[in-house]
Amino acid sequence: MLEIGFVFAFIGRQLGRVLTLAFNWATVLLFGRVPQNRQLYLSGMALTALLWPIVLAGIAFPSLATFLLGFFTVPDWFKPWVRLIMLVLAILLPLVNGALSARLPDEDKRPKGRALVTTILRGYPNALALFVVLAWMMVVAPLGQIRAVIKRWDAVHVPIAVKVGGYDTVVQDLAAALDRTGIKVTRRRAHWAYELPGKVLSVLGGETVRALVPTQLAELVGDGFRMTLHPMDLSLLGRKKTLSHARGAIVRELTFTEAYQTWSKESQAIEDRLMKAASGDGDLEAIGTELNERDFDFEEWEILYRLLLQVRLRVSATGTDALKSADEPKPALRERVVAAARVLAGQSNGH
Repeated sequence: MLEIGFVFAFIGRQLGRVLTLAFNWATVLLFGRVPQNRQLYLSGMALTALLWPIVLAGIAFPSLATFLLGFFTVPDWFKPWVRLIMLVLAILLPLVNGALSARLPDEDKRPKGRALVTTILRGYPNALALFVVLAWMMVVAPLGQIRAVIKRWDAVHVPIAVKVGGYDTVVQDLAAALDRTGIKVTRRRAHWAYELPGKVLSVLGGETVRALVPTQLAELVGDGFRMTLHPMDLSLLGRKKTLSHARGAIVRELTFTEAYQTWSKESQAIEDRLMKAASGDGDLEAIGTELNERDFDFEEWEILYRLLLQVRLRVSATGTDALKSADEPKPALRERVVAAARVLAGQSNGH
C-alpha cells in the first residue's frame, strides 16, 4: 500500500504542473501573452471552462446532477430551483469566460462596442477548447507518469513557450545540443494523444490559432531517453543518468533558441532583450538592474537571473558558457617534471 500511495502522490504533484502548462499554452494561443496582473482572470476562465460541461451534463442527465448534489447539503426549498439555476449557469458561464478574456489585453487594446460583444460570445468555443485541453491532459499526464514509474525512469517537465514559427528550429537546436552531450536521438512524430489538444484549439480558435499550432508534434527518442516538445511544455522521460545530462544540455540550449522559458508578458520581454544582448545588441547591466528593481514572480526571477548569467558568459572574453573548456596545449614534459618537483619540495608553482 505504501508503494501505491507513493505513486499516486508523485502523479498528483506532477499533474498540477502539467495542467498549469497546458492551460498556459491554450490561453497564449487563444488570447496572446498575458501580463502578470491578469492571472486572476485566467483562473476565472479555467474555473468556468471546467464547470460549464459539468453543468451541461447535469442538465442532460438528471441522475448525474443528483449525484453531484449529494456532495453538498441542499435545503429542501432550494431543490425545485436547481434545474433552473443549472440552465442559467449553462448560458452564463461561457459568457463570463468571454468577458474575462476581454480583460486580458492591455487597456488600450481591449475590445469595445461590437468587438466586445463578439469577444464575449466567443466564450462558448473558447470555454470548450480550454475544457478539452485541461481534461485531456488530466488523462494523458498521469499515464505518462505511470509509464515512467513502470520503466523506472524519471519524468521531468520544463516550462517553455515556443515562439511563433520557431517550432522546427527549437527541435533542431535541442537535437544538436543532445548530440553534443553524447545522447544520440532520432526525430519522429509524437503520439496522436499529445497532438489532440492542439488540433482542438486550432479548430475552435480559428485561423489565427491554427497558424500558431505546429502541424505535427515532434519527439526525440534515444537509448533510455524520450523527449516530446509541446508548444508550452518540454516533456522528458529517461534513465536518471541520461536525463541528468540531457537536462543540462537542454537548459543551456533553450537560452539561445526560439523559445521562452518564462510565461508572463513582462518576463518574456526581458528574455527578448537578453537574446539581443547575446548578439551584442543590448545593455546587460541595465537588464540586471531591472531584475533587482522589478517585482517578478520568484520562479520567473530565478529563471531570468540564470539566463542573464548565461548571456554574460556567452559575451565574455572566454566566448563560451560550456562546462568543458576548450583543449589547451599542454606544457612540455620537462616543464611538468620541474613543476612536480617544486610541489614535492613544498615550493610554489609560480616564479
